[in-house]
Amino acid sequence: MPLPHTSASAALTDVPASILCHPHQFEALLPGDWAARSPARKVAWLSLWSQWFFADALISWADQLCSQQQACPLWEFNGQLALNAAGCPERWHLRGEPLCGLTSAQQHQLTDQLICQFIAPVCQTLSSLAGNNLTVFWSNAAVRLWQGMQQADSKAADVRILQNLFSASHFADGSINRLKTPLRTVKTPDGGDKTERRHCCLIFRLDEHSKCASCPLEKCGKH
Repeated sequence: MPLPHTSASAALTDVPASILCHPHQFEALLPGDWAARSPARKVAWLSLWSQWFFADALISWADQLCSQQQACPLWEFNGQLALNAAGCPERWHLRGEPLCGLTSAQQHQLTDQLICQFIAPVCQTLSSLAGNNLTVFWSNAAVRLWQGMQQADSKAADVRILQNLFSASHFADGSINRLKTPLRTVKTPDGGDKTERRHCCLIFRLDEHSKCASCPLEKCGKH
């Protein structure tokens, strides 16, 4: 789950965040050798991209929702994404002013809005370029929300809204909850506990990456 280190001196390129709502525009961000890549490595690169993006967008969002009763309107897709030399997003500038002093009902409403108007369209855009593999992108989003919840919990904040989200089988609109249980605890052969992802991020398929400690796969190959 951790992301590779990038030098602070590396040149960054800014693109509008709204590009995530338009698959044909997003194609301009793909590597130059995209057509020659195998389907497996295309999914892996897009998964890596989403890991960077959701880490910047969702960890702080979940933390602030629970610990400060604030929510940034990510679904407006304001501002610019700063892409590093590898083409992955490092920062999202000017994403919008947070909505503050939220009641419990408002927190639930905005969480639903985040799911329907932000996470869903981003995952759909990435999936359309990855052979319609929605699962990996929803899983990446869920893991980052879970990490934000853990940050808020470490501050003794009330995190029940996200705990309930991760345990629910369906969203409020009746659709299947693709964010359900992103991480789980399993027993290792020596009787210890291991936290692993519910779904693999598939990033190990890229040459410069290997399986992470939370990978749920026992056997896997680059292709």
